[in-house]
Amino acid sequence: MAASQTAIGNAALGKLGQGAVLSFDDPDDRARWLKSRFGEVRDLCLRANRWHFAMARARLSVEATAPAFGYQRQFPLPSDCLRLAEVGGVAFEAGGAAAYALEGGRILTDAAAPLDIRYVRCVEDVAAWDPLFAEAVACRLASELAEKLTQSSGKREAALRDYQLSLREAFRVNAIEAAPETTVDGGWLLARL
Repeated sequence: MAASQTAIGNAALGKLGQGAVLSFDDPDDRARWLKSRFGEVRDLCLRANRWHFAMARARLSVEATAPAFGYQRQFPLPSDCLRLAEVGGVAFEAGGAAAYALEGGRILTDAAAPLDIRYVRCVEDVAAWDPLFAEAVACRLASELAEKLTQSSGKREAALRDYQLSLREAFRVNAIEAAPETTVDGGWLLARL
């Protein structure tokens, strides 16, 4: 797939049996709809996984104002952060033991500054995208625009199935390329030995 927003948008249109547009700025309903949905669909797809091409690291400085209660410090998330992956070397798991909390675009914690994080960032440059991710975005765009362009709920359902299949394939390949994670043996496991 060619690496441009227009190419991805045209792939979505092609999945719906629609003709291509030259640009998202064309005076055409299809181009306007693509332009209006592209950024949001991109961000939704980026948030769906820890994509290797979208991972970033940051060292955060503490804010001058402490949280009202519960934690000693708060750190602002980077402006391009779409999904927090790791804080201070600990993977972010919602509902787990809380060494930190994520609230209102800030990380609340007792950890000392600077705070090292890994996160999924917003990657606007489609040339940097993995081709399987680009295909998933095209499929999601097709599912979003199907009823507007075709007045067919069947086409929308087919495009949604294509999206789920393409996302599954992209997840699989992304996971294969990941380095194996090691876990520390916990008390439960050691007691079982």
